[in-house]
Amino acid sequence: MRLFGLFGKGSKEQPKENEQNTEENSHAEITAYSGMRVEVTTFEGELLFVAKLVNLRENQAVLQQYSETERSKEILRQYTDGEDDGKTQAREAGSSANTAPESLEVVFARMLERQAQEAEQAEKEQDSEEEKQKEPLHVRIRGYNDHERKAVYMEGFITPEEKHTWKVEELTVTRIGNDRAFFRLETNLDAVVTTFGGFSAREQDCKMLNISVGGARILSEQLYHEGDKFLLKVQLLEDRPMSVMFCEVLRVFEREGSKYEYGCRFLELNEEDQDKITQNIFAAQLAERRKKRGQ
Repeated sequence: MRLFGLFGKGSKEQPKENEQNTEENSHAEITAYSGMRVEVTTFEGELLFVAKLVNLRENQAVLQQYSETERSKEILRQYTDGEDDGKTQAREAGSSANTAPESLEVVFARMLERQAQEAEQAEKEQDSEEEKQKEPLHVRIRGYNDHERKAVYMEGFITPEEKHTWKVEELTVTRIGNDRAFFRLETNLDAVVTTFGGFSAREQDCKMLNISVGGARILSEQLYHEGDKFLLKVQLLEDRPMSVMFCEVLRVFEREGSKYEYGCRFLELNEEDQDKITQNIFAAQLAERRKKRGQ
């Protein structure tokens, strides 16, 4: 019985070790997503902003904001209005202290005004203190991991820090899936393919059917082959400059009407290029959402 008791004791202690390993693996998993481009939304699905997730340590991180919405501006004002009002009051108090001597009636009026200002200032300071004590905003964070080719879904609590920077706490991964649709912009845009042969270049019109950070799908009457490389030029938004990407054909599909559809990947994109594409994609998606809502 003692022998079985020893085995039983060992089996009871095992879950603690497993729990510790699970926690360590969870932290390591989150750290692997540093640098990922993400969308931050409320739990009601309202878009707040697009950002890059950086400085991941255990369950904390920083969001470097790419874009903003009216909702994110409103949230930011809740944290800064109290501080700005306090600075304004301080400047007003300083300016009144430097005024020249005045008549008794004016001094009395000034005293009443100052008392009213002090009461208002005290009320604003109380409101400001309440603002500071507000709980961080609970949000959903969704991104796409290029290495794993998986969509990553997270949750966390955010508070603003410096301009366009948000602190994330209690960050957890809730789900990992194959959904790439969100990070792929469905389009039907005119585009141009430029191929090079020797010292000459040839341009061919095409249609861009969709674009993601990693590649695009185009439709063309021109026949290309797997492994062919070319420049793809397209303007995703009217108010944005032309985007130019160096592409390689990965897949070829024959379509009706003597046309061909190509799945292409982008080559030689640096971090800045990827950020620009990401910003353009999210800006176009946001514009489409507003259009559907009639805004």
